[in-house]
Amino acid sequence: MTTAQLVFLLAVVALFAGLGWWFSRLKRRVVAAVTEAFPAAWRAELERRVAFYRALAPTDRRRFEARMQLFLARTAVTGVQTEVDDVTRVLVAASAVIPIWGFPDWEYPNLREVLIVPDIWTEKADAQREFAGLQGTLLGSVQGFQGDQYMRLSKTALERGFRDWQNGENVGLHEFAHILDHADGGIDGTPGLALPAELRGAWTDVVKRELARVQRGAGILNPYAGTNEAELFAVAVESFFEEPDKLAQHHPELYELLTKALQQQPAVAPPFPLLSRIVRRGGGRRG
Repeated sequence: MTTAQLVFLLAVVALFAGLGWWFSRLKRRVVAAVTEAFPAAWRAELERRVAFYRALAPTDRRRFEARMQLFLARTAVTGVQTEVDDVTRVLVAASAVIPIWGFPDWEYPNLREVLIVPDIWTEKADAQREFAGLQGTLLGSVQGFQGDQYMRLSKTALERGFRDWQNGENVGLHEFAHILDHADGGIDGTPGLALPAELRGAWTDVVKRELARVQRGAGILNPYAGTNEAELFAVAVESFFEEPDKLAQHHPELYELLTKALQQQPAVAPPFPLLSRIVRRGGGRRG
């Protein structure tokens, strides 16, 4: 065996040893997550800040908590020049669980880490980025690196999104919609793994029409949805959960397809009728 072959063999052995250690560590974290009691401080923040959680039945609250724990065991949440406290962890995990609540076994294997930054930031246009929406003044972003996805969220925007529930704007839901979109390999506005195959043609047609509507200034979706198909999907997910009645009224085809893609019916099924009463009693929209 030559020196080069020996070096290569040792490198392969080291790689597999490293992967084995990483998977073993991940397994231990997951086991701990599903066996440990849910922290009382986290539950208090959920009850205080997450209207979706407050509207759930007690048994569904426990399921919601368990899925949060599993997400946090699998996904690092790291502060960049800011602290990751209980509020941040709870809101990130809630943002992850809400879009996939209709899929009991769904996780985010394509998301490696969530980076929390203090506030909004500015990105210059870059043709090499995966999709064109990643430029300008940003509240959040998703970028790929070596096969994994990394999310960046503004801490202030994350908190504001849950404080101002029902205004159609929630950066946590928006960015996790991108991760859901990416599950089939690309952020293109078509959640391929969630959307039944027989509906993909209809989805493409409806998204094309809705994109043109937003670009004309029609409908209720945030104008940012007019950037491209990927941003239209993410903005529509925000509206789907925060103002489902309005989305169903003004964008009925899009709303109907989202109910099938996400396996939830927020305009007609619990917890959402109760959710509306909770939010209207507790506060209004941003000015």
